[in-house]
Amino acid sequence: MKKFLSLSFSFFLIISAYSQTTPPAISDTIKDGFLDVEIGGTNITGHYQDYKKTGNWISYFPTGQIYIIEEFKNGLKNGLHLKMNQRGYIELQASYTNDSLDGKYTEFRLGGKPALIEHYSMGQLDGKKEVYYERGKLQEESNYRLGQKDGVAKWYDENGKLVAEYTYSNGEFDGLQKTYYPNDTLRSRQNFVNNVANGEYVEYFENGITKKSGQYKAGKKDGEWLYFNESGKVVKKEKYKNGELK
Repeated sequence: MKKFLSLSFSFFLIISAYSQTTPPAISDTIKDGFLDVEIGGTNITGHYQDYKKTGNWISYFPTGQIYIIEEFKNGLKNGLHLKMNQRGYIELQASYTNDSLDGKYTEFRLGGKPALIEHYSMGQLDGKKEVYYERGKLQEESNYRLGQKDGVAKWYDENGKLVAEYTYSNGEFDGLQKTYYPNDTLRSRQNFVNNVANGEYVEYFENGITKKSGQYKAGKKDGEWLYFNESGKVVKKEKYKNGELK
């Protein structure tokens, strides 16, 4: 593709290695003007103002189709960021403030179905996160606060059945943790405090009858643990102290 450059003075370019996700870096030796250059088969266009990228910068596939659209202000990414594939579908859509992800971030599968949705606040995950299976079903939904998982997170199988439900505080297990069978009955429940098992642990058969139960203290089994058959009859008892079987 033909190279065209209109600038207010002579210049030279220093180009970094080509990147799959963003256009190659171009040195700050250009004061003001428009750049149209081909690098590695990708055509890149955009404006400089006072040696800094400004406004919309657009990269094109060799076919002429749009590859990446970015907005800049004072040399930093500010605003919309779009990445397309060669079939014209959006692969990634994000928002930036001063070069940091800020707002909704979405990755798409072929055909426009979301694969990942996240929310950012100045470069940190902050808000709801959703991960999807290839066929479009929800795989994970969780919440983040200042870059750490916080609150209830849920995981699903490919049929949409709830598999696990965990509670987090500042990125660590804190509170009740649950797992489920495919028939929606509870498989297990356990309590954590500051990422350490503490309190009651109960595991169930698929019919809802308790399978085993006991207590954790500071991450170790403690006290009496009971084991049941599917009729609910105790079949074994164990005693623990500080994680050791007595």
